Amino acid sequence: MNSGYQLGIGADDTNDDLPHLIICWPGWAQATIRKGLRSSSATSYLAPQFIGRSNLHVLLNAQVTHVLQTSTEAFRTVEFAQDLNGPRFNLTAVKEIVLSAGSIGTPNILLHSGIGNSSTLTSLGIQPLVNLPSVGQNLSDHALLSVSFLVNSTDTYDTAERNATLAAEQLAQWNTTRSGPYVDNPLSQMNWLRVSGLAGQFPDPAAGPNTAHYELIVSNELFGFPLPTGNYLSVVPAVVSPTTRGSVMLNSNDSLADPVINPNLLGSEVDLFIMQEALRSSLCFTSAPAWAGYVISPVGIDFNSNEPELDNFIQANSGTMFYPVGTASMSPKSATWGVVDPDLRVKGLRGLRIVDLSVVPFIPTAHTQAATYIIEERAAD
Repeated sequence: MNSGYQLGIGADDTNDDLPHLIICWPGWAQATIRKGLRSSSATSYLAPQFIGRSNLHVLLNAQVTHVLQTSTEAFRTVEFAQDLNGPRFNLTAVKEIVLSAGSIGTPNILLHSGIGNSSTLTSLGIQPLVNLPSVGQNLSDHALLSVSFLVNSTDTYDTAERNATLAAEQLAQWNTTRSGPYVDNPLSQMNWLRVSGLAGQFPDPAAGPNTAHYELIVSNELFGFPLPTGNYLSVVPAVVSPTTRGSVMLNSNDSLADPVINPNLLGSEVDLFIMQEALRSSLCFTSAPAWAGYVISPVGIDFNSNEPELDNFIQANSGTMFYPVGTASMSPKSATWGVVDPDLRVKGLRGLRIVDLSVVPFIPTAHTQAATYIIEERAAD
């Protein structure tokens, strides 16, 4: 994010169809790319010099099903399967297990292990061992909306998505020289914005007065599946200070069954209001003089529609940024709610810590990669 300047995008005060005054922090999208290759946690933290350590063993294609009680209050054994229809295996830690299965997998494993709401677990035929009603609750995510515009260009990613020859040439270029379109982040620009129109209508859901309510992500293509013809620009709004909370629950005691995920996206009046303003902001942005002759028209939406029709569009087309957090939330040691304490130890037992974004009580107003690494680095310390 470029914090070197602020861009005020204003609307005519007499025109209520455009957003209220907003403040924007625009900038190039950051990405972990080095020499044309993505530098991920797998390629960096498990790079050859680390994966070769004698005290590190990586077991592939294994799915953890339970953490098991090893003594009265201790959970230091992991049960896992390598073949979903095959036998289960156990591994027991001398000191601690570090559970890092993410905001969906972590509560799923805990619940099947008898760690969660005791009455709910009993109703599913799972023996409750530790009563932690907060397990699986407080799920939070960024809701996004797909908004695209037809543009006067042939130089967008859409061209290669429909042209197998061009796509093969670009892939060959990347394989040979690690250059070309395949090196770039497809979400090239990000803008972080606030809605001043919240004042007097809702309490401010953001972390502070300079924290964004929503994001506009710019991409040089149709966001989603390509259409048969045309070239497109996408300006994708996302609510980054959501108030709604969802859950991860079980509907069976089968530890290999998928959990029931309710993200509850846009489930509050203020979240929907912010998305409405973000949608109008995408039109305001693409209506600027700099886009004249390039942006032709929006795709699949009439911005002149009345508010109920725009709300229907939002509800029908919103999705997730896939940044789930919060389902094993951290809380003070003395708190009766929450799942882990500030040292990431699971409350009410010994031998088990959680190190992933399920421990974060409130979703960051940002993409969550950096926050994940920071938490894991501190946990390692």
